[in-house]
Amino acid sequence: MKIIGVYDQFTRKELSIPQPDKADPAPGDFVVYHDDENRENIGRVHFINRDEQDLDKITTSYSYLRKATAHDKQKMETLQERAEEAMDICKEKIKKHKLDMILEFTEYSLDGSRINFIFTSDDRVDFRELVKDLAKTFQKQIHLQQIGPRDKARIVTGRGKCGKSLCCASWLKDLKSITMDMVRSQCLESKGSAKLSGCCGKLMCCLRYEVEEYKQLKKNLPKIGSIVKVPKGEGQVISLDILNQRVKVLFKDRSFETIPIDDVKKVVVDQEIEGLQDKQADPIVKES
Repeated sequence: MKIIGVYDQFTRKELSIPQPDKADPAPGDFVVYHDDENRENIGRVHFINRDEQDLDKITTSYSYLRKATAHDKQKMETLQERAEEAMDICKEKIKKHKLDMILEFTEYSLDGSRINFIFTSDDRVDFRELVKDLAKTFQKQIHLQQIGPRDKARIVTGRGKCGKSLCCASWLKDLKSITMDMVRSQCLESKGSAKLSGCCGKLMCCLRYEVEEYKQLKKNLPKIGSIVKVPKGEGQVISLDILNQRVKVLFKDRSFETIPIDDVKKVVVDQEIEGLQDKQADPIVKES
C-alpha cells in the first residue's frame, strides 16, 4: 500500500492516507481528499510512499481526491480572510467568558461549514459556553482544539539552535516524550535548561536521537564516583568523556588527570570515598 502524508489545514495535524496508483502528488503540493464523513478537506503533502510501520495510524477512511486546483487555492485564500475575522471575534468572546486561554490559530474547512479555533492553555478549559456562543454567532459547526507548546512550535515553524528548520515542522512525524534521563545518559545536565530547550520551551527533540549509542558507549566506562586504578595510582572518577572513551580521575593529592579507558587497569570499588570527590569539578563532556 502506498502512503501519502498530508498536513491537514483544518486540524493542523499530519495524516497518513492511502495513495491511489494513478495519483502523482509531490511533497509541497496541496491536495484535496474526502474524510470519513465524505467531506472535502485540503492539506499540504509532507511525504510520499513512506514505509508506515504502524498500520493503525493509516487513515483508511480518508480517500485521496485530487491535486488542489487554482479554484481550490483561491477558495483557501478567501476562507483565510474570513478566519482572521472569526479569530478577532473569538478573542473578544474569550474575554467575555473570562477564560484562561490564548487563541493561536483559526481555520475554516474547505467547504466553509466548520470553524476550528486552536488555542493553548496551561490548564484544562471548560469552553462549553464559549462553543454555544460561537455557534450562535457564526451559525457553523464549531471545533475548539487545545494544543501544547510543542505542537504550537510545529505549526509556527522556525529554526533550531543548529540553524536548520525545526525537526517537528520539517520531517519529524511523531513528537515523542523527551526526559531528563536522556539528558543524564549523555552527561548534558550541566549545560543548563536554556541550552537544552527548543523554541517550544521544552527539551529539544534531538536529545533522543543518540541516546542508545551513548548508553552503549557508557557500558565501557566506570560510573562517576567509582574508585579506579590507573598508572598514577588510585583515584576517583569525577566525570566522563563518553564519545572519546576517557575518564577524569581525581587523586588524593587533589590533582586530576584525563585518562583513556584503556589505561584504567581496574575498578577498585564502585562507590565514593569520603572526602575524595571534588564537588566543584567541571565535567568534561564532549557534545556530538
